[in-house]
Amino acid sequence: MIKLKRFHKVIGISGPSVDFALYLLSELININIIQLVQGDIATSKVAGFGLIRANKVFYLPSTYHSIQRALERSSKNTVIDKEIFIPFINGLNKASIKAKKANNRVGLLWAASLLKWKRIELFIDAVDKVNTIYTDSNQYFANICYIEPKTDAYLDIAQLNPVDNIHWYQDPDNLNDIRAACSVFISTSEKEPFGLSILEAMVAGLAIVIPADDAYWDQHLTDGYDCIKYNPHDISTLVSALVRLIDNPNLLSTLAQRANEAAQYYCHLRCYSTILESIPH
Repeated sequence: MIKLKRFHKVIGISGPSVDFALYLLSELININIIQLVQGDIATSKVAGFGLIRANKVFYLPSTYHSIQRALERSSKNTVIDKEIFIPFINGLNKASIKAKKANNRVGLLWAASLLKWKRIELFIDAVDKVNTIYTDSNQYFANICYIEPKTDAYLDIAQLNPVDNIHWYQDPDNLNDIRAACSVFISTSEKEPFGLSILEAMVAGLAIVIPADDAYWDQHLTDGYDCIKYNPHDISTLVSALVRLIDNPNLLSTLAQRANEAAQYYCHLRCYSTILESIPH
């Protein structure tokens, strides 16, 4: 980049601490940095230094307070300039998501990394409880799609309880097909900043089950109207939510349809328009 001298802007997509090399680069050459923030950032001088150096910072609203704390750590000026710091929400190109297929069996889907705060064990234990309620295993099935990077922040899959009726897929290339074969998407994450996988499931036409944790989708979906909510970390209310959907296909279909309608608001062209406008064509 120093040699070619034809780069004018770069985009950091992982947060100012992870993208710190870009800010070191900006010390050497005159280049604008557009920083995307999609999760809480560390309260550190490194993160604050990056935020101060960025020309534009696009952030999910849930990360606002972490940005403020990082700025406080590195500078006495804690006022967030609205010309530089601009909130956004994630969007999807719905043409890239396969629609749910007709299936007589209810398919439960959990899809995320094995980060500890994703709480996969809660879903596994809930399926184990559901197995004791239904003797006919053909009535429903469960799929787990997961990513397992090697780090202490992740659960070791070998430590998870084996449970009947769960099909495991590690980083599958055909996630679109697996999701389309299911009926219900379950999130067990703790205060998910946004939950793009939830939006993907909504676009695909799945019914949504989420914790009532005041996270993004808890604030934007309504229990019993376009989703089913359960008490965070409470396996009994999660099991009740799953049983309610398995026993009532009409309710499942209605919730899925309304969630799909809500997903239309999250068109990628609209959601990312302000970011695109900041990039020269």
